[in-house]
Amino acid sequence: MNVLIVAASPEVIPLPRHADYVIGVDGGYQRLLDEGIEPDVVVGDFDSFVGKPPQEALRYPSEKDVTDLEIALQLARERGATRMHVYGALGGRIDMTFANVGLLEKYPEMVLHGNGQTVYLVKAGHYSFSKKEGYYLSFIPWKTATISIDGVKYPLEHHDIKSEEALTISNEWTEAFARLTVHRGIVLVMVVKK
Repeated sequence: MNVLIVAASPEVIPLPRHADYVIGVDGGYQRLLDEGIEPDVVVGDFDSFVGKPPQEALRYPSEKDVTDLEIALQLARERGATRMHVYGALGGRIDMTFANVGLLEKYPEMVLHGNGQTVYLVKAGHYSFSKKEGYYLSFIPWKTATISIDGVKYPLEHHDIKSEEALTISNEWTEAFARLTVHRGIVLVMVVKK
């Protein structure tokens, strides 16, 4: 099941119109209202929503050990999500952005969408990325990884990479498809507007 989750980042980007299930997260509920999208459920402590949340909203205390987005991700998983497209979780506070990227490890079915950027994690395997004009393709190891990349300006063959290095950012397509093989480890994939 494809789930759309909209959080409260101030970044305004177009939202997709097709999802099997829609979750509004706190102030992200307003974004859904602005776009004319009716959520299936709204969750949060509502510290970033101005107005009255819907009566059926799932309310949580502001002092808790998880973020509102984590609550939404867990709910999506419980409802059968196979893919979670999250908007409004990048581009706001830097601490929240880092925490949201960190959640990818616990929720690998999540894809973060921001203004001109898409971020997700991949594990060992083979992946292909269609050329996207005006974008960079970056592969950042989740601590350490061994990867091969081809179809790009800066190819690598069975190369060990570490999170402390910037070797694998801002690559460019040279073919219709870029190919990534993760031999070992976990890799953060970023498609970022130039």
